[in-house]
Amino acid sequence: MRVVPLVERPDLVEQVSVWGFAEWGHLNPGQTLEERTARIRGKMNVDRVPIAFVALDEEGRIVGTASLIFDDLEGDPRNPWLASVFVRPEHRKKGIASALVRTVEDAARRLGYSRLYLFTSSAPALYAGLGWQALEQRVYRGEHIQVMDKSL
Repeated sequence: MRVVPLVERPDLVEQVSVWGFAEWGHLNPGQTLEERTARIRGKMNVDRVPIAFVALDEEGRIVGTASLIFDDLEGDPRNPWLASVFVRPEHRKKGIASALVRTVEDAARRLGYSRLYLFTSSAPALYAGLGWQALEQRVYRGEHIQVMDKSL
């Protein structure tokens, strides 16, 4: 398994968009799949935020994704954010999410950031195990979330 910037695999933009739309579309009411795809295309960078990454198996098939973005929690001035961490269900519990998180952390560090933020409703234990600290709990667009951070 390897993690590469999405810009190296533009053929995977549609898949990343479909996953994100299915997983988090409810947090962006009114956003269409086409709008999400346009946002994903905007993450095809390597030297500036936003950056999307994809995890590939040994045959080059996509098994996961994660992003480094400037702003993930509307109205929150903190930045940047680890966002959109997703691993296909049949590939979970294999260290792929951890590899994606480390890749985003490394990218943020390389770009000069000393702290990174995230929010999650489903995986606070995963992030805590990777050294992330819980900051607060809140309800965001009807969903209970945990906001976390990590010094890089």
